Formats: sequence, structure tokens, C-alpha cells
Amino acid sequence: MRKIALALSIAVVLCCLSACHKVEYGGQTGKILLKKYDPALNINYIMADVEQHWDTIKLDLDLDNATDIKICFFYDKTYIIGSSDWELSLTTDGNISGVNWWSRDYQLLWGQLSTICLRHTTEEGPCYGWLDGYATKGSEGQVDAIRFYLRETAYCTCPNYPLKWGEK
Repeated sequence: MRKIALALSIAVVLCCLSACHKVEYGGQTGKILLKKYDPALNINYIMADVEQHWDTIKLDLDLDNATDIKICFFYDKTYIIGSSDWELSLTTDGNISGVNWWSRDYQLLWGQLSTICLRHTTEEGPCYGWLDGYATKGSEGQVDAIRFYLRETAYCTCPNYPLKWGEK
């Protein structure tokens, strides 16, 4: 029994170590906080519901016990919304810090795979992150539905670190 408990403790420690690692940039240090959702987190919008009860995913990426990013539906559109000091964008080349435009919200169309980038404005400078998620249109029985799936998130606590989309 002790061997099982020890093996489980080692597995948990190894899992936590792989979930974040230290980075240095411009004389500052930080961590890349990675969270993988298996199975993916998901929310649904059922088109035939007369009375809508829309699901919401709330994310605390910087671990400060506050909601940083909300993912929700507005009718049949998936929206990703940043709190007051968070912004979103897309990247085509994976270079998050080189993105030219940022917005507090982003509308994700179903069928669209997106490289969703995040920028968090802090006193020390911008911190970057990314979301790996997608929206699909399918059916639930005989009812059409839009679904959003969130597979993975990353957030770097080192200001100005040039995080790439997908970097872990």
C-alpha cells in the first residue's frame, strides 16, 4: 500500500512539474503556466431552446483568484471576453508579442480553428498567453447545437517574454 501511495505521489509531482517551467527574459524570471483539459472543457448552445440558459467557461490564467477570460455564447456566436486588463487577438505565425491589434473580446465562428492569443497588461509590462479551442456545429439528437471546446491554455508570468502560440 505504501508503494502505491509513493508511486502516486511521484506521478503527481511529475505531472505538476510538466505543467509549468521557468523562463527568463530581459533580466526577469517567470513561469509558463500550462493547463491541459482532458477531456476538453465544453459549453453548448442548443438552437431550439425557447428559454436559453447559456453556459460560460471562466478562466483564471494568472492564478490570482479572479476571472481573467470568459468564454460564452451570445445566441449562436461564441465569444471570448477579457477582463479589464486582458486583451485577445489571433496570430498567423505563432508570434504573440508581434501581434499588431488587440481587443477585449473576440467572436469565434463555428468551424473556425483559431490561434487565440492573450495579452495581460501588468505594472511590469505585458504578459502573454494562448488558448487552444474551437467551435463546432453539430446535432444533439434532432436539435442543432453549437459547441465550444477548450483543450489547453498557457500563460507566461514573465513580462515581455516573447511567448509563441503552442509553446509549453
